[in-house]
Amino acid sequence: MSKLRVLACAAALSLVAMACSEPLEEDAAPATTAEPAEETGTEESVATTSPPAEVEPETATEDTPVEDDGSVVAGFAGEEWFLGTVPSRATPADDSLEPIKVGMINQEDTPLGSFPEMRGAAETAVALINAELGGVDGRPIELTTCITSFSVEQSQVCAQEMVSEGVVALAGGIDVTSNGAIPILEQNGLPIIGGIPANLVEQRSPINFFFSGGGAGGTAAFLAHAADNGAKRVVVAYGEFESFEVAARDYGGAVGESLGLEVELVPFPIIAADFLPVLTTAADIDADALIVLAADTACIPLMEGATQLGLRAQLYLVGSCAADTIVEAAGDNIEGVIFNSEGPMDPDDTEGNIYQAAVDAYAVGPAGGAGTVGFRSVMNLYSILVELGGDNITSQGIVDVASAAVDRRSYWGHSYTCDGQRVPGLPALCAPEQLLFTIPADGGLPTAASDWIETDDLFNAAIDS
Repeated sequence: MSKLRVLACAAALSLVAMACSEPLEEDAAPATTAEPAEETGTEESVATTSPPAEVEPETATEDTPVEDDGSVVAGFAGEEWFLGTVPSRATPADDSLEPIKVGMINQEDTPLGSFPEMRGAAETAVALINAELGGVDGRPIELTTCITSFSVEQSQVCAQEMVSEGVVALAGGIDVTSNGAIPILEQNGLPIIGGIPANLVEQRSPINFFFSGGGAGGTAAFLAHAADNGAKRVVVAYGEFESFEVAARDYGGAVGESLGLEVELVPFPIIAADFLPVLTTAADIDADALIVLAADTACIPLMEGATQLGLRAQLYLVGSCAADTIVEAAGDNIEGVIFNSEGPMDPDDTEGNIYQAAVDAYAVGPAGGAGTVGFRSVMNLYSILVELGGDNITSQGIVDVASAAVDRRSYWGHSYTCDGQRVPGLPALCAPEQLLFTIPADGGLPTAASDWIETDDLFNAAIDS
């Protein structure tokens, strides 16, 4: 497998800092199928699995070699990961046992942001769990997904579907209009584990648990890096959307002030196509750094415009701007741009490589890029289910375990603590730590630009200042 592919996908980030996007290899050999529901305005898919051939129960001892059964786990047997050590061979779940129902609400099929890779990666994780990890005490996991397309009404319908389907929890996807879904989920005690926080109602919910720092975490990390590298004057530009504005104004402004920075806030329309005003503002005030909270269609115009203007300011962009297709289109303009990540940058990381191997083996559609977050969501939810045990799984039990997490091992991410105190005012953000990285224009490996930045320390310092 390509370490470049794995490393380039390690940016598992918030909506304003999403992971990079990349295609699957053409020769991937999927072993799952997605069964779409009838046309109802939503889309339901249940991941089903085909276990590797000739799977036998794990009977090996330390002194007894086990023949490679061709499974994903066998390729990493004995290596450390979030559940202890990777098993030496696959053990399938028992399809005769009652499945554990979990859900996902995800935004797709809209020009305002479509993320099918989140769903694809979640289905891939379920396939791996059912085919190779034995499910939860033998019980398979059944994943029901519902698609929303930037519609509060659709989000409400999806939440109601999760309730009617009897899911015990949701693995987080991306739902920008989740203000329609969250009240229904809260009323029914259905937690969301992981995902990409898109708006404030999610980040303030007591039964949501994100392995992320959201927009606030990304902005704070950029500001800290700029200050550490001698910046005095910084422009923070953001799309006019509530969560972006709060991240820039309330959190970025406070952190910047505590760091001794002069911060200029520059809003722009969320559907803006022209970013020259943002770039010229940074040039006119001779800013040392330009931080932009925008993604997708904004990335290339910002990089190209900075080059054409000869912008002196260091440019900071969210991790989704490091998507494979964007990197290719940006060419030399990507040189020196700094991005943020919430996943390790180590190309030898076991969990990152297991993710890629699982995608190669089981994915039936897009599962890269922001899919890294969907995969992490399911795997961390699985860890909680395993702790509860197959006979003791309830929604409240999941909330209790997640709420009690203190430096709990995360799948391919920073350990998380869900005491509601990591980011003041945003209790659902359990792992606000950030990494920064650059990508060379010649297509080489991404390079870390920082160690883990403890953004909760930055928030606390801002409160105290």
